[in-house]
Amino acid sequence: MNKILILITFLITTLSVAQERKIDGIVAVVGDEIITESDINDAENYARSEGQTVTDKCSFVETMMKEKLILYKAKQDTLITVGNDEVSREVDSRLDGYRNYFGSDQNVLTNFKFKTMGELKNVLETMIKNQMYTQRKMASITHNIDVSPEYLKDFYNTHQEEFPHLNEEIEYAQIFLYPELSQDHKKELIDQLNDIKKQIQEGASFADMAKKYSQDPGSAENGGLIMNVKRGQMVKEFDAVAFSLEEGQISDPFETEYGYHIIYLQKRKGQILDLRHILLAAVPNKEEINAAIKKLEGIKDEIKSEKITFSAAALKYSDDKYTKYNGGVLSNSQTGDNRFEKIKLPTKILYNLSGLGKGDLSEVFEDKDNNRTVVKLLKITDVIPAHKMNLEIDYNRIKNFAQRTKENDIIEKWVENQIPTTFITVQNEYKKCNFSIDWLQIKKK
Repeated sequence: MNKILILITFLITTLSVAQERKIDGIVAVVGDEIITESDINDAENYARSEGQTVTDKCSFVETMMKEKLILYKAKQDTLITVGNDEVSREVDSRLDGYRNYFGSDQNVLTNFKFKTMGELKNVLETMIKNQMYTQRKMASITHNIDVSPEYLKDFYNTHQEEFPHLNEEIEYAQIFLYPELSQDHKKELIDQLNDIKKQIQEGASFADMAKKYSQDPGSAENGGLIMNVKRGQMVKEFDAVAFSLEEGQISDPFETEYGYHIIYLQKRKGQILDLRHILLAAVPNKEEINAAIKKLEGIKDEIKSEKITFSAAALKYSDDKYTKYNGGVLSNSQTGDNRFEKIKLPTKILYNLSGLGKGDLSEVFEDKDNNRTVVKLLKITDVIPAHKMNLEIDYNRIKNFAQRTKENDIIEKWVENQIPTTFITVQNEYKKCNFSIDWLQIKKK
C-alpha cells in the first residue's frame, strides 16, 4: 500500500476539513514539515471515499512521512522552483472546476466547510504549491528510469499471477454537435439582456439583477461577481470584452460558447479585474435540438455511404475540441489509454452502444456535456473481450505499471538514504508502528 500511496498522496485534499476545527496533536515532524492527527484522518476519509478498506493508521503515517521528506528536500533544492503565477493559475482552474461541479461558490464553501472563498483559496495555494514541489522532486529522482523489454518480460513473469481478470472493454469515438440557436432565439436573449442593462442604468443593482436573471452557476448567487480575473483565464470572447471596459462601464450583450453575457467592470488592478456578469445560457429548444439531430443523421449517412470516414467527419464537423483532432476517439483518464470497461460506461452511452460490435455506428441521440445539450453519434472502434491481463493484449498497461513500480522502488531507496541527514521525530502511539523503514533507529546510527 505504501508504494502506491506515495505516488498519489499529494492528491489527498485537506479541503474536507472545517477551518474551525480545534488545534490537534502533532504526529510526526520531518525536517520542518509537520503531520497532524487531522492530516491522518483526512487521508483515511479520502481512502474510504475511494473504496479502500482502512485498517491501519500506521501506513498513512509512514506514507505521509515519505511525502513530507520529499517535499522538505524539494524546497531545499535550488534547481526546483515553483512560481506564484503558475500556482495562481492552477488555483483558479481548480476553483472553476469546483464551481462547475457544485453549481455555485456557496455550494463549494458548504461542501468543503469554509466560510469564505478567500480562506479556501489560501488553503488551495499552499496545497497546490506543495504538490508542485513534490511532483517535481519525484520527477527529478526518476527522470532517467526506463523499462527495457527484458525488464518488462521479467516483471511480467514475476507478477503474472497477481494481474487481474478484466471485464469486457471497448474503445469508441464520437462526433457531437451543439444545437445552434435560431436567429429569433438569439435576438430574444440579446433583447432581454439589453432590457436588464437598461434597468441597471436606471438605478437597479447589477448584483441584484444577476441574482435574479443570471444562469451562471458559478457566480449568480454572488451577484455575478468574479474576482481577480487575469488575461487568458476566461474564454477569448469574454476576455476581449472584459479588458476593453473602463471601471463602472457595462458592456453591450455579447456571445460566447456558453450563451450571451453583459459585464460590469467593478475594479481594475493593472491587468487584473474584479467584475460582475450576467449570463443567459444558450439553451436550445426542441426545434433546435431536432435540427441538430437531423444534421448529424445526414453526417451519419455520409459515413455509411463511405463518402467520408468517421475520423474525417469528426475533424470536419465535431464540436468536441478534445477529440475531433484524434478521429473522435475518447481517452480514459483513469487508465491512460483508450479502453473503457463497458459496464461502467455512463448509462446513456451504454444504452446507445448496446448490441453494437466493432465498426458499428450508434443512432444519433441527445445527451449532456458539461451541462450543455449536445447531440451525439458514436462508433465502436474496438472490442476487447473479458480476459486475464497479459502482455499480448495489455502491453502498454503492464509496461506503465512496471514503470511506476520501478520508479516507486527508486523513490523508496532515495527516501531511505535521506533519513540520516533529516530531522525526524514521531510522537505518541505512532512510535509503536511497524514501519517498513526504521525511521528513528536510522537516526541513531
